[in-house]
Amino acid sequence: MIAVLALAVLLTAAPAPRAPAATAAQQAPAPPPKPKVPLTPTEAMEQQAAQHVVREFERVGRRAPAEDPSLVEAARRLAREALSGAFTGAPDLFTLTEAISDAGAADPAPRALVIRAWAHQHAIESLRARSDLNTERATHFGVGVAFVDKRAALVTLLSDRKAELRPFPRVMPGERAVQTLCGRLGPSLSQPEIYVTRPDGEVIIVPLTRRGTQGSDFCSRLDFLTPGTYTVEVVARGEAGPEVTSLFLTQIGEVRRRGLRESNVEPTTVETARVALHERINALRRAHGLVELTPDPLLERVAQAYSQRMSTEGFFAHVAPDGSTLTRRLPPGTRYVRAGENLGQAAGPLAAHFGIEHSPGHRRNLLDPGFRFMGVGVIFQKVGGRNEAIVTEVFTAASPASADPENPRQDAYDALARHRTAKKLPPMARSEVLESLAQAHARHALEMDQPAAQPGEAPLHERVFQVLPDAGTASVDFFVVSDPAALPESRSVAEATNNRVGVGVVRGDSKRFGAKQFWVAVIYAAVQ
Repeated sequence: MIAVLALAVLLTAAPAPRAPAATAAQQAPAPPPKPKVPLTPTEAMEQQAAQHVVREFERVGRRAPAEDPSLVEAARRLAREALSGAFTGAPDLFTLTEAISDAGAADPAPRALVIRAWAHQHAIESLRARSDLNTERATHFGVGVAFVDKRAALVTLLSDRKAELRPFPRVMPGERAVQTLCGRLGPSLSQPEIYVTRPDGEVIIVPLTRRGTQGSDFCSRLDFLTPGTYTVEVVARGEAGPEVTSLFLTQIGEVRRRGLRESNVEPTTVETARVALHERINALRRAHGLVELTPDPLLERVAQAYSQRMSTEGFFAHVAPDGSTLTRRLPPGTRYVRAGENLGQAAGPLAAHFGIEHSPGHRRNLLDPGFRFMGVGVIFQKVGGRNEAIVTEVFTAASPASADPENPRQDAYDALARHRTAKKLPPMARSEVLESLAQAHARHALEMDQPAAQPGEAPLHERVFQVLPDAGTASVDFFVVSDPAALPESRSVAEATNNRVGVGVVRGDSKRFGAKQFWVAVIYAAVQ
């Protein structure tokens, strides 16, 4: 049977006799051209706008971006929402990402130019009057137009696309789903990483199942284990460091109704918003292997006061109208090594934080390994009949809440207490005998310029058992820091059985660690 089939293939491959070519007189007449379907008024304006975008890039010698159907679809949706009052000004990043995702694209934060006009023709005239279309590089674009009576909205989306993804479903039925995401990075990018934010806010990094030989091609299996909306993000390393190359939302289970997502899941009080944002921030830091941030009461008050001020005075900026910055907003005498601030504004606190999380500068604050403390402020307000939230996030490397800046030992005790509180562990009792041992340990370590130096002949843990005969276990941490209030979390402070603690602090100059550093010894014990 196999031989017969092979023979059949060979036979059918033989050339058939060619018919004589027809002469010009014998040729059939060409079919009449199909009549052109007239453009609708919105389509006609979109065509004019697209031609103008291309001409503006060519005018300055830049390569014109390619018109992308998905960006056109997203721009049309945003134009309709601009006229319905769904957002004022430019759309926030969540609204923008939602529209782009539903259209099948994955461009992270494209430039969105929104024009509203009281007469149709004024929209295209306003676009032609703009001089900022070609100020930044763009590889793809889309234009969308919407009319309501005499009013018009024209939205232009300009994207510098850094990666191409294979089609990926944005809605998947059922309680769980498994899909493979594949793509290719653009030039000068490498080391792709895929992050998925689950509906509960937990962020996970998904290992790659396949990587191209040049580091540009990649694939990864994504497991969606519960219903809800997931955020998928591709991050790659460029010349200036990590950058988001792709960003989209995908829904598992029942399809969400547009415009109602935030009202269904957004916190509605300051306290619930703080808890949710604290968890989102620390979930992202956990995914990147960073220490979690501890909420600080003073920073919470600073952040809340600034959100309230922006709402009351009607501005949104890191620099207030009187010229003040975060440095001045922190109370006089506040001690900190350095500080950072993120601002977000959207339909709800989580939507505002979504924009913060996927903005490069704000994301740098969220993932700064030197920060240890945070404060979150949230104000809810009504704008044109719509709900809106203003979010302020403040970060410092050291707690500004030190009661006595001249008492470094107390700063260290306060830092340990905050770590225990954040872990929901009972406080540890301050032990004078452990404190005396820790002080001698810190002093001798500085003299020897060696944190591991042990004063005396007997090992430190044996001396703990001598002064505390009822102790079952003992451990020690040693830190050389510029501020004792910024002691990092350790395994010992997070050990629930430790119920006694003593801190020793000395300050001095070191060839190894620099001048005027604090040498801090912390001794823990578990007493029966």
